[in-house]
Order: sequence, then structure tokens, then C-alpha cells
Amino acid sequence: MLVRFLTPPASATLDRHMTAPRFLLALLTALLLASAAGGTPITPNSNLSGTVHNGENHAGANGSNSNLSFASFVGTNLQSTTFVNTSFVSANFTNASFRFSNATGANFTGATFSNTQLRDSNFTNAIFDGVVPINTNVRGATFNGASFLGANLTGITNWALASWTGAKYNASSVLPAGMNPSAAGMVLVTEPRSAGLMALGLAGLGVFGRRRPARG
Repeated sequence: MLVRFLTPPASATLDRHMTAPRFLLALLTALLLASAAGGTPITPNSNLSGTVHNGENHAGANGSNSNLSFASFVGTNLQSTTFVNTSFVSANFTNASFRFSNATGANFTGATFSNTQLRDSNFTNAIFDGVVPINTNVRGATFNGASFLGANLTGITNWALASWTGAKYNASSVLPAGMNPSAAGMVLVTEPRSAGLMALGLAGLGVFGRRRPARG
């Protein structure tokens, strides 16, 4: 009986050799995509100052009592997160979503908010001193007791549907057109420097206004 061994065509051999590299490439791509989706983990009591989280998905994360100053969250999903007493000084939240989150007591001093979603979140006693939000939606947000000293809030939207009871502002704060801070329950903070200078001036007048006893 004659047994004939057929040699597979060259194309079939090439396909078999290419299968493994293609599989490894697909696996590596999947791993990279999975890593990019979450990025650097955000956990409580962490020092993540200056870290970059652009485009990452951190929905539901808890970063309470952490340092995220100067961090970048451009296009980041921060929905349903918890950042109680977290520092976000000079952080960038351009195109980020902060909906349904709890950032009670967080420090956002000098942070960037542009096309940012802050709606339906709790920012009670948070600090927003010096911020200049642009096209930032605050519908349903709670800012009770928060600080907006020196902030320019003309770029926020749906501010009438947010809560401002006890929120602090000063003479250098710029509020949205039509906003009545007294009606909203906001508190005007007077500059302590003026009172201090006045007290020093009065004290000085008292000292130098005394007559020196005449010499005999």
C-alpha cells in the first residue's frame, strides 16, 4: 500500500507560525486597555500629588483624606466617588464628571473646572477659594458651608438649583448674574486684615497720644 504524505502549502505553514504572535499581541492589547481604564488606583490616605488620571475610570473610588493636589483628571470619570477631606489644590478637572459624589470638606483651592459636571454631589464645607469655573454644571449640588473666597462663579450653570446655605464669599468673589447671596443663605466674610490694621492704628494713637511728663 502506497502512503502518500502531502506537504501543506506554504501559506498554511505561515498562518500557523503567525497565530501565536497575533494571540500574544491581542492579549497584550487587552491588558493595556484594561490598565488604562482604571489607571493608578485611588485609595484613602494616599499621597498622589501630581499624578495624572486623564481619561481614567474611577467611578465608585474612595480617596478620602488623600493628597491629590496638582493631579490631572481631564476627561476622568469620578462619579459616585468619596473624597472626604481630600486635597485637590490646583487639580485639573476639565471635562471630568463628579456626579453623585461626596467631597465633604475637600480642598479645591485654585482647581480648574471647565465643562465639568459637579451636579448632584455633596460639597459641604469644601473649599473653592480662587476657582474660576467655566461652563460647570452644579444642578442639585450641595455647597452648604463651603468657601468661595476670591472665586469667580460667573461660569457655573444651574446655580439656582443648588444649595448654598452658609457658603462663604468675600468682596473679591464674583457671583453669577442674578444671584442674590443673602436670599441663597450665603455669608459675606469681611477682610480680617482691615480690622487688624484699624486695631493697630488705634493702639498706635493711644501710645503716641500720651503726653510725656515734663522734666524739672
